[in-house]
Amino acid sequence: MAAVLGCSDSRVPVELLFDTGLGDLFVARNAGNVALAGMVGTLEYAVAVLHVPLIVVLGHERCGAVAAALRPQNLNLLPPSLAQLVGQIHLDLLAAGIEGDLDRACRHNAISAAQHLAGTSVLLNKRLLSGQLRIEAARYDLDDSCLDWLGSVAPRSGVGTAR
Repeated sequence: MAAVLGCSDSRVPVELLFDTGLGDLFVARNAGNVALAGMVGTLEYAVAVLHVPLIVVLGHERCGAVAAALRPQNLNLLPPSLAQLVGQIHLDLLAAGIEGDLDRACRHNAISAAQHLAGTSVLLNKRLLSGQLRIEAARYDLDDSCLDWLGSVAPRSGVGTAR
């Protein structure tokens, strides 16, 4: 029924959160719910092959990857692949002018990852344009188990619109 790009944090139990059973959701997770190339391809599979009509990018409060991105001086202490992932979050937060506010950064990270899906995938953007797909950003509150819906992603002009 949906695909979820979520953080790998075990405190965010995706299937329980959405009250679904096995096989109901296509769940892809990585630290910081980042939409890097491999994750975009994974979600393209869910949409193209499994005909998933909804992608939810699910961030959460107090995300460790986002917190690390707010402390770029520590990037060299991380393993190289993790540093690349956290560095991508850092660059995005820097471009948005977000410094020091972890909750705002976590919200922005989920929205940005959702927008990145539409902005980098011709397939996903075409499905958005045709109304066959919705991409939503959300934030899970670890303390009260509530979801904050952060908005839908609009299709991008120029991405997959050429004939």
